[in-house]
Amino acid sequence: MRKLYLTAVAAAAIAVPAFAQSSGPYVGVEGGVLFPKDTHVDATVNYTDPAIPDATYPNAFDVKAKTGFDVDAIAGYDFGLFRLEGELGYKRSKTDPRINPNFVTAYQTATGVTLTDSDFDLNDHVSVLSGMVNGLVDFDAGGIGIYGGAGFGRANVKMLGDSDSAWAYQAIAGVRVPVSSNVDVGLKYRYFRTGKLNFANDATLADSGVALTSNGHFSSHSVLASLIYNFGSPPPAPAPIPAAAPAPPPPPPPATQTCPDGSVILATSICPAPPPPPPPPPPPSPGERG
Repeated sequence: MRKLYLTAVAAAAIAVPAFAQSSGPYVGVEGGVLFPKDTHVDATVNYTDPAIPDATYPNAFDVKAKTGFDVDAIAGYDFGLFRLEGELGYKRSKTDPRINPNFVTAYQTATGVTLTDSDFDLNDHVSVLSGMVNGLVDFDAGGIGIYGGAGFGRANVKMLGDSDSAWAYQAIAGVRVPVSSNVDVGLKYRYFRTGKLNFANDATLADSGVALTSNGHFSSHSVLASLIYNFGSPPPAPAPIPAAAPAPPPPPPPATQTCPDGSVILATSICPAPPPPPPPPPPPSPGERG
C-alpha cells in the first residue's frame, strides 16, 4: 500500500502547483483507520526451583494488533509548492496477546505446569502519542492537489502495561480538493515507525517469576480523511481577455445624380453644360441654280 501511494505522488511531480490558496498559514484535523503491525515479546523466566536454571525465551508472546484509529491536528504554512507543518497525533489499537506454543512447551518441560493466556495480565491495547514536523511538496493534477513528503519527531508508546519514548519518522502521501476559497478536503496515507522501544511487564507464578520484555519498533499504516482551513487568500483569477471590437460598418455610398448626357456625378455637383448646337449651313451663293 505504501509503495502504491508513493508511486502515485512521484508520477505527479511534473504537474504545476495550484490549490485553494497561493500561500499562507493553515490548520486542519485528520482522522481515520490505523493498521498497526504485530509485536513479539521475549520472556526471561526466574524459576523458584534452584535446580532449574533461569532462561530467556525469545518471541514467547505474539501481541496481535487489531485495526484501530488514528487522529491528528496539524498547523502549518503553505509557501506555494512547499509546505511546512507541525502535527500532534494519537493512535490507539486493541491487542490480543497470545503465548507462543514453543514457550508453553519449554515451560511445561521445566516445571510440569502448562501456561495459558490467563496466567498473564497483559495490557489489551497499544497507544501512541506523537509530535512530528512534516515537510510536504504539493502538485496539481487537473484541479486535484496531490502531495507527498516525510516527517520526523518524537513518540511515546504504551504497551504491555509499560511505556517508552523514541524518535519517530513517517512517510506521507495524499490528495486534496478545494471546496471553497479557504477550505480543502482530502484523503491521506501515512506510514509511521518509531526507533527502538523497551517494554517490561512482570508476572509472578507459583513456580517462577517471569519478566516480559519487548525490544522493538512500533510501526503502522493509516488511511485518514482531512479537513483543512486556509487563512491565506486564493490566487487572483486571471483577467478576462476583452473581446475584439467589431469592425465599423462601411460608410454609405454618396448620393449621385445622372446628368442629361448620361454621366453619373455626385448629387452635390453640377452637371456639365450641354454642348452648343451646330452652326446653320451657309446660304447658297448667287448664280447657283437651285
